Amino acid sequence: MSKESLVICPVYNEEDTIEQFFKKLRKEYVQDVLFVDDGSTDKSKDFFLKTRNGRTFLLQHPERRGYGASLISGFRFSHENGYEKILTIDVDFQHNPERIPQFLQELNEYEVILGSRYIRIDRYLHVPRTRLLINRYIARLINLLFSVNFSDPFCGFRGYRRSFLEKVNFEETSYGLAIEILLEVIRTKTFFKEIPVEVIYNNHSREFLDGLDDPRRRLLYYLEVIACKREKTIQGRENF
Repeated sequence: MSKESLVICPVYNEEDTIEQFFKKLRKEYVQDVLFVDDGSTDKSKDFFLKTRNGRTFLLQHPERRGYGASLISGFRFSHENGYEKILTIDVDFQHNPERIPQFLQELNEYEVILGSRYIRIDRYLHVPRTRLLINRYIARLINLLFSVNFSDPFCGFRGYRRSFLEKVNFEETSYGLAIEILLEVIRTKTFFKEIPVEVIYNNHSREFLDGLDDPRRRLLYYLEVIACKREKTIQGRENF
């Protein structure tokens, strides 16, 4: 028997924000929530002990596996439990939970909904410079290679229908999963929509994990993901 919706929240050492985030989330959304703890070493675990119930679930990795690995674990949980609509949202307040009802509504019409911080150009002013430059470069490259325009390749605030997740197989365990998802949207000719979301950077000094805090190294990694998936994406789109 299918269930209506699941919100997946990847977590790694989020003790400073997770409790307030959850309170705000529950003001907007009363259905099922899954926290995927990616080997946290802080007091995030104390929060989980207080919140697990019939509507709030927890998966725990014994050690850190990566941001993408957390989402893949969440997608697997959603498949095993028959959810029709699946959302992903970060718990550090970069994403506004007030948008969740809109995402769920849009999933009535589209298989994939992509949050975008950059549909409005004036919002660029609030983004750390290196993040914006890499984002814009990757967006233009994807458009050049595949003739599909994504205005924000890295926003983690997204929504999916079960029908999309059932026809894809993700492999990227780090931040490159955000790109791999877009390439799978292209490969499968999936009907998608971008919707505007707020630009929220409360902590400009927040580091990238998985050895990717250096912007040059991070960009090279993203380019490698695209290079490795390019042929599969093109051939798949022709045959799908």
